[in-house]
Amino acid sequence: MPPRGRKLAAVPAGRRRERPPDLRDAVRAALEGMDWLRPSDGALKALAVRQAEEIEKAVERAEELAELRREFAGDMAALRRLQKLEAMCEVTKTVGWLGPQLQGVLRDLGGTPAARAAMKADKPIGGRLAQLRADAAGQHDS
Repeated sequence: MPPRGRKLAAVPAGRRRERPPDLRDAVRAALEGMDWLRPSDGALKALAVRQAEEIEKAVERAEELAELRREFAGDMAALRRLQKLEAMCEVTKTVGWLGPQLQGVLRDLGGTPAARAAMKADKPIGGRLAQLRADAAGQHDS
């Protein structure tokens, strides 16, 4: 039962959500903009592109699966095969698993605002923490 005072409206039938931008293109563009990357970052760059690819493939598989379900609606053997395929096409699980990993890869490459702030010369990574540890070590040595 919906909470009092709130009216729920049905989503209009046949209305499709607009697909978000392709993550592969967004990751490639982000990597091209990271002019601080070196050849030694190549493996992480490739990993970021591959993870974006896997996320987009999961979306494409799910779309194909929905189309096949409509096409084979009356064929039970085909529907059983589709159910097996469906288990491999779980977009939410793929994005849930690879999304945070992709974010971590991009962060390690300096592709997030916090990572870029930490790269600044006046704010070296671990600077404050290192200072606290040095101060603590100095107090214990006395």
